[in-house]
Amino acid sequence: MLFGCSRIQTKSEREPPPDIRIDLSAFGLPKGFFSIKDEGPRTIIGYRFVVWLNPDEVVVGFNTSPNSRVTAKRKVDGSARLLLFRSNGELKAKRDIGYLADGYGEIVAEGEAREGPKGTLLFRIQSVDLDEQGRNESKSGVLLLDANLQDVARIDRFLEQTTFINHALVFQEGFTLGQSRTYDVLDGSPPLQVKHWQQDWPIDARDRKFGDHGLAYMVCQQEVRPNEYVSTGVVYAGAKQRCKMIAQEEKDQWEVSLKDGETAVIVGLLADGNVAGQINGSERGNKAGQLVIWKKNKTTESLPWIPQHDCGSVQSTATDMSRYAAFVTCDEDSDSGQLIVFDRRSPTPLLNRRFPRNARGALSPDGLHYASFESGELRIYSLPTPH
Repeated sequence: MLFGCSRIQTKSEREPPPDIRIDLSAFGLPKGFFSIKDEGPRTIIGYRFVVWLNPDEVVVGFNTSPNSRVTAKRKVDGSARLLLFRSNGELKAKRDIGYLADGYGEIVAEGEAREGPKGTLLFRIQSVDLDEQGRNESKSGVLLLDANLQDVARIDRFLEQTTFINHALVFQEGFTLGQSRTYDVLDGSPPLQVKHWQQDWPIDARDRKFGDHGLAYMVCQQEVRPNEYVSTGVVYAGAKQRCKMIAQEEKDQWEVSLKDGETAVIVGLLADGNVAGQINGSERGNKAGQLVIWKKNKTTESLPWIPQHDCGSVQSTATDMSRYAAFVTCDEDSDSGQLIVFDRRSPTPLLNRRFPRNARGALSPDGLHYASFESGELRIYSLPTPH
């Protein structure tokens, strides 16, 4: 494989002004919402997100309910507020959703929302409730909302993940720790089952990702004794690794081997069957790794990426990954990092600015806007039109 390289400047440019700034306190954002450090563990579920439904409409969401119990015996009843704005700042729709927020002392995940199939908003519900015997019982479900924030469907199943392009819903049937698993894919609005199949994973399969027409995963052998590499489901700390990415589409399969010592995470499967991934190498001093597009029977494409001494990952992309955004910091205790937006055809970032860790952001599907939910505001930035 041949890899190119791009030199990216890390220093922030002058803070660019957004085209749209909306003070969300006028829409019910609790006072001090962004004064709370974005950290775990937590026992109360809260929501904090911004999601584009289409190139012209964006949803911002937050919990108006408390982030902690007022008293030890008084549980929190959750309420999330969703606001749908057009890219010109006009409010189109508003919706409040009640949910089970209290974890009854159990550690809970942050509330989540993302793009759903066919321009819907996927509002994910993961909660803890008490059963008839007073024991904690985990619950999980998916609520899909349309472009007016009205219900499309509710599915009370644990969501495995969504596909990268169409955002179809992937569910695992039942729960098993074995290598043979059964999956359902639901697509459309309302969602209908479009695929049901059993997948037999290798024992050393990692980072499984599903696409609209296939799947991809990593397998890594480990050196348990000198020059002896084995496939195992146990990850040994400090062991040398030999990894490869395997892509499957129907009955067709292809793979790309990494260099010894390299590992990778899969970003997603693109519409043309290629696979985006972030390689983390063993090269001394390279914390950033390398962002690539793996291609069947073709040279791997190296994409513009953050500088080697920085740490970061892809946080948001345009539909075809022509553009993508990364949050960059190596300091886990820092309250902020850098937001860098790239165009894969240019070594120069489109946007490079300080970004609070407790903020949220998203690229529009066409890559022409960036929206952020930060410091009590919804902000929308215009990005240059591709040449």
